[in-house]
Amino acid sequence: MSTLLAGLTLLIIGDSHVTFKDSLLNILPEAYTQAGAKVVTYGVCSSTAADWVVPNPNNGCGAYTRVGAEPVTAPSMVPTAPPPIASLIEKWHPDVVMVVLGDTMAAYGQAEISKNWADEQVKTLTMSLNNTACVWIGPTWGEYSPRYAKTDKRAQEMATFLKDEVSPCTYIDGTKLMQPGTPKTIDGVHLTPASYKIWGAGIVQQTLPVLEKLLKK
Repeated sequence: MSTLLAGLTLLIIGDSHVTFKDSLLNILPEAYTQAGAKVVTYGVCSSTAADWVVPNPNNGCGAYTRVGAEPVTAPSMVPTAPPPIASLIEKWHPDVVMVVLGDTMAAYGQAEISKNWADEQVKTLTMSLNNTACVWIGPTWGEYSPRYAKTDKRAQEMATFLKDEVSPCTYIDGTKLMQPGTPKTIDGVHLTPASYKIWGAGIVQQTLPVLEKLLKK
């Protein structure tokens, strides 16, 4: 185990990319725990940014809480509202909040992103962090399927939009971590375990220096 992040408490919140086994739910907590951090992860499938401020029960597509690198089991499939970010900050006292969100606000299949709505979503969350440092992970590429209608063009548009919206969070552009067309998915949005490993490794590589710098502040 490394001591690079020793003393850092990291709270990870996000959508389905941190909710299921063999997703970022496995990769990120284990990597940061190995680097010495205390990590707590909450994933709620289909959640948007504002849902983490004003809880909105989703359709029961999955929710998971992982403390440290404990074994990952089956998610809860009961309709679940994300815990309010204020209560999570009060409970865990994180030094940094890591947000893994983007796909659920990209309006795949619609003519365009509702930028006013998306802006309100993002700002609702960032303004509720109570000055806690933040790192925001944007979406990566997918594969087109009728179920979600995700396209590289819309993924790029959402990634670019978030770059200008998530301040004061440090932004990590997921589309910069893999080449277009390289991720393999199970449904157009959710990656295969092998592709999650590649995306997750890129996230860890980009965020470790950021987290180390925030730890030293």
